[in-house]
Amino acid sequence: MQRSIEMVPKKYPSFGKCIFCGATENLTTEHIVPEGLTGKGEMVIENGSCRRCNNYANEAYEQPALKADFLPVRHMLQLRRKRRGRKTSPRKMPPVSLTAVAPGPDVVLDQELPPENYPPLCEFICHEPAGLLLGVDRSGDKRTFRALYVHLGLPGTRPQSALTRHTHVMGAPEKVAAKMAYCWAVAEKGLGAFDTTDLLDLLCGRRDDVFNFVGSPVEPERLAKLHLHKFYFRKRGDFVTVLVHLFASFDGPLYEIVKGRER
Repeated sequence: MQRSIEMVPKKYPSFGKCIFCGATENLTTEHIVPEGLTGKGEMVIENGSCRRCNNYANEAYEQPALKADFLPVRHMLQLRRKRRGRKTSPRKMPPVSLTAVAPGPDVVLDQELPPENYPPLCEFICHEPAGLLLGVDRSGDKRTFRALYVHLGLPGTRPQSALTRHTHVMGAPEKVAAKMAYCWAVAEKGLGAFDTTDLLDLLCGRRDDVFNFVGSPVEPERLAKLHLHKFYFRKRGDFVTVLVHLFASFDGPLYEIVKGRER
C-alpha cells in the first residue's frame, strides 16, 4: 500500500452562481475536499458557493467532524490547516492515559502526546448501505454500524503505548462525505445532470435523514489506493451514486452517496 497524502489537483471553473442555492453574489471558492482534509494538491470550484451556504456547512457539520471524527488522522498526517495570523498553534491531539491498561468509567485521560508519539490507530464509523439503495427508510437510524480501524503506519514516528478515546459526532462525517460527493459530481457533470433536490435539502439543513443517502457500498469494490481521497461514479438502478474513498492510500473508509436520478 502506498501511504501518501497526494491528491489529484483540479480547479473547476465557476458556474456563475452558488451550487447550493443559486445566489450570484458573495461567491467564494468551494473546496470539494474540505481544507482540513486536504493533503498535497487541492480540488476546488472557483466561486462555487456563496458565503451563507459555505458558512452553514462549515458550522453545521464540517467543523464538528473535523474536530472529532477526523481530528486524530488530520494531525497525524499533518493535513492542511487555516492560518490564524502569522503563526499556527501546535497540533493538539486528544488526551490519553499513559497508566491505564484497560478502558473503564474511572479512567482519566489527562495527558498529552504529540502527533508523532500518538498511537497510529484511527477509528471510523461505517454504516449499512444508504436506505434509498436498500428500499428502506433509515431516518434516524444510528444503530446499525461497525467500527473500522485504520493503522496509519507512518515512517519516522515513535508511537507510545497509551489508552485513547475517540470522539464521534454521528451524522457529521457522513454529511461531509455527502457534500464532497455532491460538489465533485456537479464539477464533473454540471448542475443540470442529476435531480439533486433531495440531496440539497440534506446538505442545506432542510432534512436530516443522512443515512437514507450515505452508507457503505451496496456491492464489493476493488479500488486503487494511490491517492489520499478518490471519487467514482456508479449507477444503481434509477440512481446515480458517488463513491467517496476517504484516506484511500491508507485503506480508509469508503462511502456510497446517492446523488439522485439522471435528467
